[in-house]
Amino acid sequence: MEEKSENDKMHSSLSLERISDDLFMIFENEIMFQRYYPPKESIEKRTDEYFEQKSKEMEMESGEFKDSEIELLKNRIFKDILPAFSEYRQIKDSYLEGIEKRSLLKYIGFTMLFLETLEAIFLKTGAFAPPTLIASVLFEICLGAAIYRVKNLTDQGKTVAAKEHFFATVHNTQESLYTDIEYSEYQHKKGTDQIISEINVLLKKYDNKDHFWDDFIKIRKHDPTTRTSFEKLNTPKFGDFILLHFDDKYNSQIRKIRYDELFKQAELYFKNKQ
Repeated sequence: MEEKSENDKMHSSLSLERISDDLFMIFENEIMFQRYYPPKESIEKRTDEYFEQKSKEMEMESGEFKDSEIELLKNRIFKDILPAFSEYRQIKDSYLEGIEKRSLLKYIGFTMLFLETLEAIFLKTGAFAPPTLIASVLFEICLGAAIYRVKNLTDQGKTVAAKEHFFATVHNTQESLYTDIEYSEYQHKKGTDQIISEINVLLKKYDNKDHFWDDFIKIRKHDPTTRTSFEKLNTPKFGDFILLHFDDKYNSQIRKIRYDELFKQAELYFKNKQ
């Protein structure tokens, strides 16, 4: 059962590894074209568009999906995967640029010049004097071509290593993401009772539901994350509830969950008070 569950994760249409494969193919296919025609949008913008498209597809297929998991997945892509691809891209660009600038004829020419110079220096002793001119020229051509080939293979090896590093980063990040998702679910379950407790304390401060909804609308609209922005709204009764929203202690997704739970509980609370 555990193997099946893991397999389902790995082959999910929104798995980090599958998305990374998709993005790698998209960006890789554009590398040559973008060397001559710079892209109008950054890879970050393209990634945002990719997620928007995927979210629409998931909604049409299943009708609903977990925003929190998508948010965690997207954050991981931007934090770990895109920087790894950018590193690969720089090495690949350097390799392609080297191939364009590197000339086989120049390598052969410089090799012949170097060897002929050595021959001229050591000609008196005959240490480097070739037995025949034709053999000397052939040797110099082959050596120059070999140096050219080795240089290309060395740069290509760096590109292959960078690509392997990219996919190793994807694999390691995928494993870490599983932990993040499981921990997020654990925290959500663990935090439900705490949220309800905070909500009950808040709602008891309001005798009039209209006053509550007026304050709630202000808070929800502006979503204050600093004490200064909160105080400008003049909703002091929300002080204890909103305190944990300050200084990015809760991300936007968690704040949304708290607001949604507050809305639901407030409707029930004031309905029961009638």
